[in-house]
Amino acid sequence: MTMFQTVGEAWLELQNDADAEARAAAIVYLGDNRYAPAVPHLAELVRQSDPGTRYLAAKALGQIGDEAESALPTLLDALRDNDIFLRAGITGALIKIGPPAVPGLTKALFDPSSAVKRAACKALGKIGCKRAVPALTFSLRDGNEGVRRFAREALERIDSPAARDALKGG
Repeated sequence: MTMFQTVGEAWLELQNDADAEARAAAIVYLGDNRYAPAVPHLAELVRQSDPGTRYLAAKALGQIGDEAESALPTLLDALRDNDIFLRAGITGALIKIGPPAVPGLTKALFDPSSAVKRAACKALGKIGCKRAVPALTFSLRDGNEGVRRFAREALERIDSPAARDALKGG
């Protein structure tokens, strides 16, 4: 049973700097209800909160989907965090936001961190955008085996003529 009857109640609770339990419940409720007006506040929580709150806020942004496009810079920045669970939540959110995330994810393929590049490959493959094929093809030659494997998997998922050609050569 939820403690909120409306998104307005959850939104008010979140804005009133609720205790950790109420804040978590409000974040989940707002995400479950795809409450787009909360996107800026959720993005701020991804940027500045404790790890658990950051994760919940990222998941809520993912549930809001493409209406959370304005949070992309924050999510892409948080993708570089060392917390593997947060990175997984961020990756899931970027996948759910979908095509608007492709330019930032393509840029992330050139990040110094192999973990960031692997996450970007995974997200690009799940989004399935053909525009990412050239960058994923470049990633087939990455120095990290995990990045190369995730790039191959992404190209297999995209399954366009250009992706198939890249896989034949890679």
